[in-house]
Amino acid sequence: MPKPEPLPTPQPLPTPQQAPVPKAQAPAPPPVAVKAAPPPKQADPLPTAPPPVLVQGTEDAPVVKKKKSKRTINQQRSKGTSALKIPLNTSSKKSAGLNIPTSN
Repeated sequence: MPKPEPLPTPQPLPTPQQAPVPKAQAPAPPPVAVKAAPPPKQADPLPTAPPPVLVQGTEDAPVVKKKKSKRTINQQRSKGTSALKIPLNTSSKKSAGLNIPTSN
């Protein structure tokens, strides 16, 4: 292994220099006074609403339904869910996977 060469001597760092002193600037001119905007114009006042009028009629009378038994309610509930079920296709004559009824 060859001997390493010695490093050269480092150069001294340059001396730091200060920035020149800034020249004095003229003072800023005084701000110009801005006139205030005129107040917004008032809109015409809304006319007053007419007084409420009492209306009597049987058209909006609530409809009273006859109370259903628990059995009737449950039967109706089960009919609704059976309509959502998809029947299984148990015949294996055709390709599997399609649930399309065919007329034979």
